[in-house]
This record gives sequence, structure tokens and C-alpha cells, in this order.
Amino acid sequence: MRSAWIALVLMISGTALGGTAPTRIKIATVPDEYTPTDTSMTEPVSMQDFRFEVNPETARARVVVEYTYPDQMVYSRNDDGGGPQPSKVQIPGLKYIPQDHAVVYEADGKETICARVEEHKGLRGHGLHIKNTGNCKVTAERAKHLADDGWEIQRFTAIDAYFEVH
Repeated sequence: MRSAWIALVLMISGTALGGTAPTRIKIATVPDEYTPTDTSMTEPVSMQDFRFEVNPETARARVVVEYTYPDQMVYSRNDDGGGPQPSKVQIPGLKYIPQDHAVVYEADGKETICARVEEHKGLRGHGLHIKNTGNCKVTAERAKHLADDGWEIQRFTAIDAYFEVH
């Protein structure tokens, strides 16, 4: 009875044989505040969205994380800084497989399909449409950091972005 209980707990927690723990990889740290060029007020930064990009010639894939701030619609026209810059990250194990039309994350001998890639031909030319499967995502959280500048320890908060595979 006790061994059945332990097996049930392991299966529920996802650590039993055959179960996989989710993968979580830190991919970026960005400032948690942004100051548009036409104002002196800082705005809090948050993750807006993410997407995958592929290079068919090299069979490479990357994640692009977009950030925003509350008054971006108001300030964006006159903001020479362009807002918080996106993070463009190539993650080890993330690749584009052209023959399968898929963005795949490979780790520990297992492959997870993160996105499907469709080719489109139209009046504006040839293009690719990449649709997330939901198996891979990017999350962001505000975190406290320490940085040693060689003399002092600087403390600051920032946004940490994570690539997650479930």
C-alpha cells in the first residue's frame, strides 16, 4: 500500500519514470523601468509578447521577446529611444526543421514542437507564418539583482525573461 502511495505522488508531481519536469531557461534580463525621450518620468516595463523567428537558410530559430510600458501609445510617436528594446535570443537546443515545418526544442534526447511554420505566397511576395503550439512559452518576472562593480555591490530590480518547455 505504501509503495502505491509513493508511486501516485511521484506521478502527480511529474517526476516518475517517463514523466518530465518542465524546462525553464533564463534568456534575458532587461531594465524594469524605461524613460521616453520626451519626458523625464520613468515608466514600469513589462513583457508584452513573444514570438519565434526562423532562418530557413541556416535552419536556425530564435525567440524574440517584446516589452512595453503603460503610456507607450502616448509617447511612442516622439520617442527617439524606440521604447524598451526586444530581446532576441538563440537558445541552445532550439532549431528550425524545414522538412517538418517546425520550430523544435531538443534536450535530453526529447524533442518538443514549439511552433509550426507555414509558407505563404501572395501579392507582397513570399513569407513565413509561425504559429506557436503552446508547448513552449516565455514568462517574465520582476527580480532583485546584485552587481559587483569592483568596489561596491549595486542592488537593482530588473525583468528576467524565461523560456519554458512543458
